[in-house]
Amino acid sequence: MGATLPQHKPKKTRLLRLIPRIPHKLIEAKASEIYEGRKREGRSDTPEDDWFKALELLEKDWWTVTRWKLEERYQKFKDSAKNSTKDALTFKSLSQAVNASVLIGAVTFIASEQQRRDIQVYQAWQVITVAHKQPGSGGRVQALEFLNSEPRRIPWFWLHWERESLESLEVPNAYLIPSRKNVKKPGIQLSKAELNKANLQEIFLTKANLQGAFLQGAKLQGAFLQRAYLQEAHLLGAYLQGTNLTDAKLQGAYLQYTYLQGAILRDANLQGTNLQGAHYTDKSTSQQMCKAFSKEYPCPTIFPKGFNPKTAGMILEK
Repeated sequence: MGATLPQHKPKKTRLLRLIPRIPHKLIEAKASEIYEGRKREGRSDTPEDDWFKALELLEKDWWTVTRWKLEERYQKFKDSAKNSTKDALTFKSLSQAVNASVLIGAVTFIASEQQRRDIQVYQAWQVITVAHKQPGSGGRVQALEFLNSEPRRIPWFWLHWERESLESLEVPNAYLIPSRKNVKKPGIQLSKAELNKANLQEIFLTKANLQGAFLQGAKLQGAFLQRAYLQEAHLLGAYLQGTNLTDAKLQGAYLQYTYLQGAILRDANLQGTNLQGAHYTDKSTSQQMCKAFSKEYPCPTIFPKGFNPKTAGMILEK
């Protein structure tokens, strides 16, 4: 590599003046690497192009630059300790080398946090994919809760991860009821989850925490949501035909234009719930309409006692 460097090293221009924080030797090494690559591929870029490309790559890869600087300093400490003839100086140099080694290790660990997070996210999705159409949870409860969490890394308390989107999630017929017994959190924890257009047909979500969740256009036909927490959830245009929402907490939820034909809302809390334009059925609904969403005739939507769907602005399906 040393023999090729002079062949493609560009003239000193404004290039180096613009990049004082990236070591000259590192840019030179990266440019040489690019030069060797383009020679093998037969590309006809100029030496100046090699250097600009090297600069562009290193500007984006801060970790490579940081590691290079630390390793260079570490090597100097090692050389200093090796060449020293005085015990005190040798001990001091070795101490500095050890400190540098510890620093390199710490920086390396912190810098790889994003990679570890990516691996964990990938593994969680793998659990959900492998368990598709399988009975039981199959680890999906923990995987979904992890993807929907906003963890902070300890001791790296400043590292904060955003929730992963669960839009268009495919988990029909899934049994998402935690096996663990927890009085405070009895159901799966998916508050504020992004579940728009998700396929949740005939899913078991008893006592699930879906407060503030986004479920616009989600398919929830035949789902079991008894005693679920859906306060302020966004269910606009969701398909809820035949869904069991007995004793569900729906205070302040947005259910405009949802499809509630044959749904069971017995003892559900609908205080402040917006049901404008939502579809429902009653005993006068035709047998053909009931059959359209796989319900036996008659197929009325069952509301809490005293609830008037017409007053709520709902639409009766005949």
